[in-house]
Amino acid sequence: MHELYSLEELDGRINELLGALLVAGPCAQAEAKALLRAVAHRSIDDDVIADTAARIARVRGSPEGREGVAAFLEKRAPAWVPAGLRKS
Repeated sequence: MHELYSLEELDGRINELLGALLVAGPCAQAEAKALLRAVAHRSIDDDVIADTAARIARVRGSPEGREGVAAFLEKRAPAWVPAGLRKS
């Protein structure tokens, strides 16, 4: 994906993207990057699908994954979100 912004809009867009990264689970982000590296340039086959499903299950079952689901169900920010970025 490519996006174009004027100089006046650029700082605002960068802040939006950084804000999204700050509120996402840090371990989940690392695992997503690892998954991308693992499947890049590979055909989608049964092995890739099984590996992807196993990775997702591992992340969801991790302490961070459980905290994320609990926070969602309780309608609160997860513990990893910096206090200044939490919505009340």
